[in-house]
Amino acid sequence: MNEDVMVLNTSDLAPYIAGRAFDVIRDDTDAILQLITAKHFFIPRGVAEVSPQYRQIIPYVVVTHGGDVFTLRRTKKQNEARLHDKISIGIGGHINPGHDVMAGLRKELDEEVAVDEPFDLRFAGILNDESTEVSRVHLGAVYVLRAPNANVTVRETEKMIGSWVARADLASMREAMESWSQIVYDQVVAV
Repeated sequence: MNEDVMVLNTSDLAPYIAGRAFDVIRDDTDAILQLITAKHFFIPRGVAEVSPQYRQIIPYVVVTHGGDVFTLRRTKKQNEARLHDKISIGIGGHINPGHDVMAGLRKELDEEVAVDEPFDLRFAGILNDESTEVSRVHLGAVYVLRAPNANVTVRETEKMIGSWVARADLASMREAMESWSQIVYDQVVAV
């Protein structure tokens, strides 16, 4: 955790996230994205991970092709122990100095998976989850990527196992998902 990561003061976000503790926010998103652009700053990740007065900004990308969703199972070799063996339907990570949200998104995609281009990328909303210690210090910018084909592979094979799952079969996997994936499944994928 010796890296600086993009954060916002939670107090700056309060008008937009108050009362929305387990939600993909679809209204006020332009204002939230403008706030991120205007007021973000970088602090050491080790501080950010234990400081609820900050929210780390995380691009979170759901990869789809046709009726299938690309899922990831995090192995025990992945750095974040709180997420070991959890299923994720999103690819994401921290934004480091020199990157904005879109550059951070692209960096995470390039590090974690190989996806053929051109693909279609659509903004889906802002994810706010206050249900766990991990989620209370993060804020997600959720995107849906429509891959041109099923040729998507995991690059970090020691940290994650990837597979395509039919959208209809995801409901049976919901309880094994990390909390962000549960929210995004319920409010973006299953709708």
